[in-house]
Amino acid sequence: MAEPLASHWESRADEYDVVVIGSGYGGAITAARIASADIRPKPTVCILERGIEWIPGTFPDESADVLAHFLSPLNPLGLYEFSIHPDISVLQGSGLGGTSLVNANVAIIPEDAFFERTPWPPGIRMSTLRPYYQKAADTLEISEHPQGKNLRKVQALKKRADRNPDAKFELLKLAVNFTHDGLDPNGVERRPCIDCGDCVTGCNVRAKNTLYMNYLPIAKNHGAHIFTQVRVRYIVPAINGGYLIHYERYAPRHPIPESGVMRARRTVIVSAGALGSTEIMLRSREHGLSLPDAVATRFSGNGDFFGIAYNSDQRTDIMGFGNHLDEPDRSAVKAGPTIVGVIRYNRGKPLNRQMTIEDLTIPRAGVEPSRRTLPWLPGTDTDNRPILDWLDNVNEVRRVALDIQFNPEGALNHTMCYLVMADDPANGTMELKHDRLKIKWPNVGNQPIFQQINNELREHAKVLGAKFIQNPIWRFLPNSPLLTAHPLGGCPMGESHTTGFVDEFGKVFKSDGTKHGGLYVADGSVVPTALGVNPFLTISALCERIADHLVEELR
Repeated sequence: MAEPLASHWESRADEYDVVVIGSGYGGAITAARIASADIRPKPTVCILERGIEWIPGTFPDESADVLAHFLSPLNPLGLYEFSIHPDISVLQGSGLGGTSLVNANVAIIPEDAFFERTPWPPGIRMSTLRPYYQKAADTLEISEHPQGKNLRKVQALKKRADRNPDAKFELLKLAVNFTHDGLDPNGVERRPCIDCGDCVTGCNVRAKNTLYMNYLPIAKNHGAHIFTQVRVRYIVPAINGGYLIHYERYAPRHPIPESGVMRARRTVIVSAGALGSTEIMLRSREHGLSLPDAVATRFSGNGDFFGIAYNSDQRTDIMGFGNHLDEPDRSAVKAGPTIVGVIRYNRGKPLNRQMTIEDLTIPRAGVEPSRRTLPWLPGTDTDNRPILDWLDNVNEVRRVALDIQFNPEGALNHTMCYLVMADDPANGTMELKHDRLKIKWPNVGNQPIFQQINNELREHAKVLGAKFIQNPIWRFLPNSPLLTAHPLGGCPMGESHTTGFVDEFGKVFKSDGTKHGGLYVADGSVVPTALGVNPFLTISALCERIADHLVEELR
């Protein structure tokens, strides 16, 4: 868009027919579909986003700048949120477009069997979701990297798959633009991907198909009002019908917010993510909103795990350079998007034996910290070389020495980073403690699947002749805590209030089993199990289905 998507705060109304809380996949999709639907009379629609608007080209891409934009009590408008908990910590985004601004773009569909187990409602099956997967994929314009198989990191990933009959390598579909150059039908300026590797710190090229490039412009073009820097605290029924939304609005560099109330005359859609939506609902219960016991249950980290094969015999080109083609040494590295390839293990076998392993590029802002840190992390030499095999050892030392400065032939550019997803039991819980959300999941990292993943990543490192560095957080902290970039659950779907927080269309149950009129949740918090793959396309499909139901209800 030629102008910002967000409206001036002073232009807000006190009441809207539909208020959407959050602008991630659930919020952007439901707002876009309701605003553009043929509904008479046309409902007024408003989106409330806690973060700020990030126009492509303004994302930080240096280490110090990225650190300065982490969300904290002193910086409530930060872009990157790292939520630390004793058992499992969460990394996600905050801004207009939600985590789509800083995710790795991977559009992938899970196995059918994930939807065929408790507590998924009977109405949610792959057969019912398939058209909504396609609808979301079309809007997000997903596609494979046209030169993906030629990327060095992809070739290094595939090397292990070629030796394992239970592993299948594929190129992924990505929410990245590789071809279009110019304005699209929504009036959004687009540019082709330059393989810079900065997807997870924010795309400054305008190539990443974030929600800022599709669903949010659709909502804006059809009359939705979008307001940023608004953190919703809780929701309660209004005496005259609808709901009262209590919020705080933050100004830049002023951590003390102004408080206010907005009324939704007909519908509220809570789409603040697994952590944000759960926190809002817990606080709403404290203020008298009737909710079932399933609130704040079935939290899942989607089986996320990480590992590193450091200083291998094979160049991998994983050092991102950002939108800096003027730097000769960096532009010589074709990093690709953050993730391009995938290996899916044991498909068709029990879910607790399946896993998904993907390549990871280090963004520009992470190259310098990684170059300084990785040589000192303890790991396992997978080569088991004899002392007399001095030539290879000299080459290893030489590559580390080259990393004194940025060098494509250095050790870091002979390294592979891996993101892994698998099944977990989704039995984490959340609570409000001193008005802050806390996740509880004792011994989550001790599940057998994570040791299986760790063993397989060691085999990846061995094939490449690399030092294997297991998940650093898992290794150095007690109780084997985990880190996830894919939090799910907290407001889980279920067939009734005894098994879920919302029904198959995202409508919120009351504690007595009836449902709140006009109160919905639409985001990753409704997913009641792990998915074993990157979840955003599944969240999008579920929310497209919820949006269809909402449009019919509003007619």
